[in-house]
Amino acid sequence: MKTFREFLRETKASKPDALETIQRKTKARTPGMKYVVHTTSSGDIRVDNIEVPENQRGKGIAKRTFKGLHKYADNIGKNVSLTPVAKPGYKEKLDKMYGNLGYRDRTTSDKIAGADTMIRTPKEKK
Repeated sequence: MKTFREFLRETKASKPDALETIQRKTKARTPGMKYVVHTTSSGDIRVDNIEVPENQRGKGIAKRTFKGLHKYADNIGKNVSLTPVAKPGYKEKLDKMYGNLGYRDRTTSDKIAGADTMIRTPKEKK
């Protein structure tokens, strides 16, 4: 199984289709996974849907998926935004995961397209 670092090397983050490549390979690696991510008009990244099949949950798949997406976003200096939608009984767990991944509630001062409620700003390169 390839790591996201290998995917990023293959897609060469400057390519405009890098998100589609990462998305396609992620879906192929985890059959049944819903993974819809795109670039907004401002060039930021919007997560429309990431859902791991129930029989695959608890294995860190979503966390690894987000970490790979964040490496890509950090490389190109772009925000990642989303609006969490949890199935009944999962809201607290989902909110905790997003918080641990660096997401925060969006404020009116955030300059990002769309109406997403959470945002993750890019980490500075070391």
